[in-house]
Amino acid sequence: MANTCLYSLIKASDDSCQYAKDNCNDQTIFPFTHYYFCQLDENWVILILIAPFLFFILFNFLARTVDDYLSPAVTFIAEYFKMSQTFAGVTLIAFANGVPDFLCAVLASQDDDGILIAVGSIFGSGLFMTTIIVGAVILLSGVVKAEKVPFMRDILFNGVAIILLMIFAFIGQINHYMAIGFCSLYLLYIIVVLVNENSIKKKQRQDEINSQEEKREQEEKQLLAQKDQGEEGNQAIQNVDEELKKELAESIPESFKKPFGEMTTISKIKYVYITSLEFVRKITIPVSNQEKYDKTYAAIHQLVCPIAMIALLGSFSMEIYEIKVWIILEVIGLLLFIYQIIFEIPIIILSMECVVCSIIWCKQVIQVLIDFILLIQTITGVSYSYLGMTFLAFGNSTCDFLVNTKLASIGYGLMAMTGCFSGGVFNMLCGFGGALVRLTAIEKYPGVVSFDLFRDAKSDSQTDIIITRMNNSIAYCVIIFSLMNIIMTCIVVITKKFKLTKNLAYYYFFIYSVFFIFITTLTIALSSIVSYLSEQ
Repeated sequence: MANTCLYSLIKASDDSCQYAKDNCNDQTIFPFTHYYFCQLDENWVILILIAPFLFFILFNFLARTVDDYLSPAVTFIAEYFKMSQTFAGVTLIAFANGVPDFLCAVLASQDDDGILIAVGSIFGSGLFMTTIIVGAVILLSGVVKAEKVPFMRDILFNGVAIILLMIFAFIGQINHYMAIGFCSLYLLYIIVVLVNENSIKKKQRQDEINSQEEKREQEEKQLLAQKDQGEEGNQAIQNVDEELKKELAESIPESFKKPFGEMTTISKIKYVYITSLEFVRKITIPVSNQEKYDKTYAAIHQLVCPIAMIALLGSFSMEIYEIKVWIILEVIGLLLFIYQIIFEIPIIILSMECVVCSIIWCKQVIQVLIDFILLIQTITGVSYSYLGMTFLAFGNSTCDFLVNTKLASIGYGLMAMTGCFSGGVFNMLCGFGGALVRLTAIEKYPGVVSFDLFRDAKSDSQTDIIITRMNNSIAYCVIIFSLMNIIMTCIVVITKKFKLTKNLAYYYFFIYSVFFIFITTLTIALSSIVSYLSEQ
């Protein structure tokens, strides 16, 4: 797409609409480029008016789907199988909170240019989380006393992941085994977390054994109090989404208490928007916990969800042994419907269905966002990496910002800060690692994908070389900034003896501001050069 779907080439053609249809076909769900050059007749005013509403609706739908369905579902699954809080936190909970970044990276990695979108999204959101969100958490908490071992563990894995990617960039390519190895580092991370957790438990047990008889009762009370605090903290994480939803619900009903005909125009729009989207989610995603459980809806879901998910995925033509997949799923759904009417489907099964349906919805929403970003890149010529680290990164970080700042405001700043760094580990190793595994596994790239951020394109066209330099420079700038931020955070926190104060929050805000101004200025300058060369 970088060579044929350029705005200058589209404008230079005799028929812009037909040229766009023939050469701009990378959009999977909605052909925004075709629509812009054909139906809208390149009306940029309408595009500017539509874009904010489109991003708001998509990101809002994504955030509420994760908050209302996916996160509670995986939390219930973790509790049902009696996973330790630490293990659940670095697996299921991390996955639930990181689904937008994970899916964005995997879905964007359909070609070499898509890798640059993934780089921008993953590292852009990671840098945003470890600067702006961490800074906000510190400000709301006042002072955060970081735990030495967990903090250094997360910093180390963040740093190792970034350095490995820089090594891959110098090598110039990534093969399938390198991608699998990079992604597998997350398994090592989980093992380290569990070993660390077990060592802490052993130390606590040993301390109990060695304690003096007269202090035993007092120490047991202290341990019990600490346990209660920990349980309250974990419960706080699980209840953050509920508190946020409660706050949102309390802010809206005031305007909805009147009959629909007596509402203001804005209230009517809000009412229709909220209720319609909520109805779509409610009818296509099973309940995630006992509080929302309704036997009738649980039965209806078994019939509606299979066909709805197949429709979302566009897989009506898929067959197994010459039988349509949607027919098989509907038969299974009918059996479950009958079972639910007579008996009741276990809540754990409904929670697993909730996870699957939520992920499918998230996947489709993010794919639409990527499709729209491809249109923006075509029109503006702005780097894929820059669009990924701004539009996608900011949107995907919305959930993290709301949840972590809420945790900090209710007194759990350490949990919130830890979540920012451990979430970055998941996004890089599983999100970007998964993107690399996917890309190196498809037939178009037989086990090897180009990741050459430090060399020019092999082309005689000066425009192609400049475009490659622009995309690559933005990509490795965000990677280098991320590494520098991790190193400086490590140095500063150790110097402060793991005591994080408001001064560090202002430092984080300053660092991100410098990064954003620098990267924006660089993008504008390089885009101007590309536009000039294209016109020549």
